Amino acid sequence: MQEININKWEITTNRFVGFIDIMGFKDMVARSSHDEIYEMMKKINDFQKFSTSIKWNINEENPQLVKTTTYSDSIMVYSLDGSFESLKSFTCTISALIHDLFAEGIPFKGSIAYGMMTIDMERSIFFGQPLIDSYLLQEEMKFYGIIVHGTAQRIIENSTGIPFYIPYLCPLKNGNSVHLTIAPIYWTVKGYEDRNRKLTNSLRKMRYKTSGSIRKYIDLTEEYLEIIKVKS
Repeated sequence: MQEININKWEITTNRFVGFIDIMGFKDMVARSSHDEIYEMMKKINDFQKFSTSIKWNINEENPQLVKTTTYSDSIMVYSLDGSFESLKSFTCTISALIHDLFAEGIPFKGSIAYGMMTIDMERSIFFGQPLIDSYLLQEEMKFYGIIVHGTAQRIIENSTGIPFYIPYLCPLKNGNSVHLTIAPIYWTVKGYEDRNRKLTNSLRKMRYKTSGSIRKYIDLTEEYLEIIKVKS
């Protein structure tokens, strides 16, 4: 794993990339007022700001190690580089963000990948194979959560001290397969029962907004969260 570059964000480098899709966004826009959608998007933006502010034993002189962008119903998360410090902050950001999305009853699915990625904030240019990999993998998912693409799995498995990654037999469109998943930040920590209860209740309330085959996503997500909680 590369050493952290504490000087600046390189426009093009190997980094961790997360793609998170807000599910059912078109229906939300059709069935909700414009103001309601705007309020939801502001909440998501607040979640992003809070999650990227979380530090995990990072020296204060280090730069921000994670950035996020939003386009319509998609959230992209980028690490500074491929260093262990960046991976820890990136993981914390993803884990905190998905906890907040669950707790607010916002359905989502996403994936993270690793590779060469260009992030030119000044010109709004974003492209790279890990963004494509993470997008395509989340398209296969049949539950709400975050799974890890093979490009990032070996790096994560060779890293120690990051407890949020849990292997799971994930339900996918063409069958089930084991992937690493990222647990919500409080889900595997004792002493946060109240926060986790809110998460569970919000997930169950999603049923009132769905019918038919879409409810299967909720069933599979509840099963997933229960199993990884037992494992932890």
